[in-house]
Amino acid sequence: MTGTASTPTAIRAYHLMSAEHAISSISLQRIKVTRVSEANDPFELLALNCMRRDLRRSLSGFRTAQADRMGMLCFSDEWKSPVLWSHYADGHKGICLGFDIDPTLGLRGVQQVRYEDKKLQALEDSQYAGEIPEDLQELLLVTKFRHWQYEQELRVFVNLSKMQKETSLHFHPFSDALCLREVVLGHLCPNSLLRPIRQLVRAMSPGALVSKARLGFKHFEVKTDARYPAAE
Repeated sequence: MTGTASTPTAIRAYHLMSAEHAISSISLQRIKVTRVSEANDPFELLALNCMRRDLRRSLSGFRTAQADRMGMLCFSDEWKSPVLWSHYADGHKGICLGFDIDPTLGLRGVQQVRYEDKKLQALEDSQYAGEIPEDLQELLLVTKFRHWQYEQELRVFVNLSKMQKETSLHFHPFSDALCLREVVLGHLCPNSLLRPIRQLVRAMSPGALVSKARLGFKHFEVKTDARYPAAE
């Protein structure tokens, strides 16, 4: 069971998933780590203009090295986008988990993803020998194509060797630095799950609020359904 106190400077962020995975996550008090090789963006860590062959080799080596040792905890800084629910929460039948996250969590803390129209450009000069400078490496970790902007992604990089491992999967435990604070059932998630999930949350993450979502009447957004007030 995790602590109920929030970190004073905590960042509220959201992770959407199927109802089955959300119930498992709450029950086991952990969140799945995304491997770079599993990311749904094929350009993950590859957002670099690399017309030169030596640069392509360096970029591939950089991505492989990072993928072997690091994973990502992926969040959104908001949960009201209907596209997020369609893509990541089983077509609105899933659940959104809201966390208070210590901004220093992980290897680099909580980082905001940058969305760009064009790939990053490597400097071309007489000193450049095909190696990727450290400052450019840092940008590669958080740069995606602008069409992903609806995600409003926040990410935390973690050391895979320090994560809980189960078969080929890795998990990060809930803690005071990753504290569950909200659980929102999608508008197509069965109403019959509301009561048992509230009971589960009350037992495993006391203080976290459970609510149900509905589609907005005025705007293209997902909102809390007033018919099912938020409750522990």
